[in-house]
Amino acid sequence: MGFIKKWWDNHDKSNNFLSGIHYIVISLAIIIGGAWALYTFNALQMASNAELQLKKANEELKQIKEQIKGTDSSSIAINVTPLKTQLGMIINVTIKNNGKRPLSFETSKGALTVYKVSANGDKVEQSQSFTPNLYTVLRDKENAPESKSKSLSKTHVLIGAEKTLSYIVGLNKPGVYYITFRSTPDDNFDGDELKNKKPVEWFASSYVEITSHKIK
Repeated sequence: MGFIKKWWDNHDKSNNFLSGIHYIVISLAIIIGGAWALYTFNALQMASNAELQLKKANEELKQIKEQIKGTDSSSIAINVTPLKTQLGMIINVTIKNNGKRPLSFETSKGALTVYKVSANGDKVEQSQSFTPNLYTVLRDKENAPESKSKSLSKTHVLIGAEKTLSYIVGLNKPGVYYITFRSTPDDNFDGDELKNKKPVEWFASSYVEITSHKIK
């Protein structure tokens, strides 16, 4: 009975002590809850920013893939026909644009090269080369000897179109010849549509054997 009486006489102090502990616990809970809310907010914000950056990167990658796809969908074919009246060949380069934008090709001297080659195993060497022009106007040596031939330095192929570039080469000897067509884009590709550090180059090649009458 003495213990109960003593506790009852001091219960106000005990209540104040317990209330203090209660407030301390509540304060700690508020602080911890606030810190957790701040951490969660920052984490969600970082995740949201990361998601936006990933979405942006995926969109840029998609655009680059579309640009590359539009470039690579073009095809170049080389067809050779031997001359019958003299030793030589007619070379037709056919360009087909299957892409999503018009194409522009450099066709100045050197775009097409014909090499006379010899093969020894897997080694190939050339002994002579020719760089025919893509002519638009030919010199008339009979009626206008002072006139000059004119060549085409660039050619354009519209979307879905096909264009054939025709060349002729006179040869001194029969044999095996290696024909290459290579071209780089002109200034039309320096804009925002295609941003590559390395220049794009179109390339096609073919080996042919020229005899006196036919290609084998």
